[in-house]
Amino acid sequence: MNARSAERAALVTLVCFAVSMIDGFDTLMLSFVAPLISHALQIDHASLGRVFGAGFIGTVVGSIAVGPAADRFGRKPMLIAALALTGLLTLACALATSASELALLRFIGGLGMGGAIPAVAAITAESASPRRRSSLVILMFIGFPLGAVVGGAISAALMTHFGWQIVFWMGGTFALAMLAPVIWLIPAREVGSALQTQAHARLGAILAQGRAAPAFALWCGVLASMIVSGFLVSFIPTILNMNGVPPARAALGAVVLNVGAIVGALGLSWIVRCREPFRPVAASFVGGALLTCALGLLIGVGGALFGTLFLVGVFLVGGQLTFPAIASRLFPSAVRASGVGWTMAIGRLGSIIGPMIGGLMLAHQVAFDRLFGFAGVLTLFAAGGVALASFWRRGAGLAGESESEADITLVVAEGKN
Repeated sequence: MNARSAERAALVTLVCFAVSMIDGFDTLMLSFVAPLISHALQIDHASLGRVFGAGFIGTVVGSIAVGPAADRFGRKPMLIAALALTGLLTLACALATSASELALLRFIGGLGMGGAIPAVAAITAESASPRRRSSLVILMFIGFPLGAVVGGAISAALMTHFGWQIVFWMGGTFALAMLAPVIWLIPAREVGSALQTQAHARLGAILAQGRAAPAFALWCGVLASMIVSGFLVSFIPTILNMNGVPPARAALGAVVLNVGAIVGALGLSWIVRCREPFRPVAASFVGGALLTCALGLLIGVGGALFGTLFLVGVFLVGGQLTFPAIASRLFPSAVRASGVGWTMAIGRLGSIIGPMIGGLMLAHQVAFDRLFGFAGVLTLFAAGGVALASFWRRGAGLAGESESEADITLVVAEGKN
């Protein structure tokens, strides 16, 4: 890659990083203001879990729909549409007066939030050299927790003075403001041929050439880990508040978790410059499982709890930030946005299940040590899924396959069907 190409790749990655930040803030903002909204709108824990779930259902649908559409019609147009939808519907959330209204608005806005990440992951991967692809996609996706950290810190400072609505006003405005740099700085790519676009529409094409087994193993790992993090990110502020922590400080629990995620993802991005990302992520999840179990024993201990939250962020959430990079490594260019979209959709499904189950368990007053012990077991299951994906990928001969060869094979195979 020459200097001009490297410059262009860096600029594209920076814009995608900013989009990822906005997406992270908009996706997780509800957890920052959950205690205030619960009180203001008289929403119980079970109903609050359903509001979280509605938003994540929207992101699942958005990931599945926008990924293939981005492969077919272009990454840039679909990213613009996703940002516009996210911005407008997030602004509308500030006007909600009930749990049902908020759930509907979060669902529709989630279509845009879910569609943004597959598009920016594919754009970043295709602007980078093959050697730097995994690390650059991980670095781009670090914007997601960074957006949550910055947004959470600002939210904690402003929401007690201006009300919970200010958080939605900020999120919607930021999303709409990103339209200008995306329009002007992201290059448009040519839409594939009719043969390729037919391939994008079929799940069978995504799983072709031996990718089915590693993809399903990866998706199981993604699902399990996102159930855990979906619960943690959504309900840690609420759990802290239940244990006597003021709402503004409780919101910082989600911030600490995401600061740890940034540190963990930075470490993993350095590791995967020299090797494939699958096995380091599996090892990270094993550490995350042990720390998640410990978290249930430290509720109410104060400083020790926040320190453990940070480490859970490093090992568990930090590992999850590699999923777009892993998917970009597993799926070739012709179906990359589709493959990333399906991977993120599976993850978002876990983010639906986690808050809903967590809300019900909290409503039934399940002991914290049992609640977090169950989360630790799920995290171990996630480690096994990622490890199996690595093993089966190598068994299918995909580890050494070049992107160009994979793309050619895909098109030829589709042409025979």
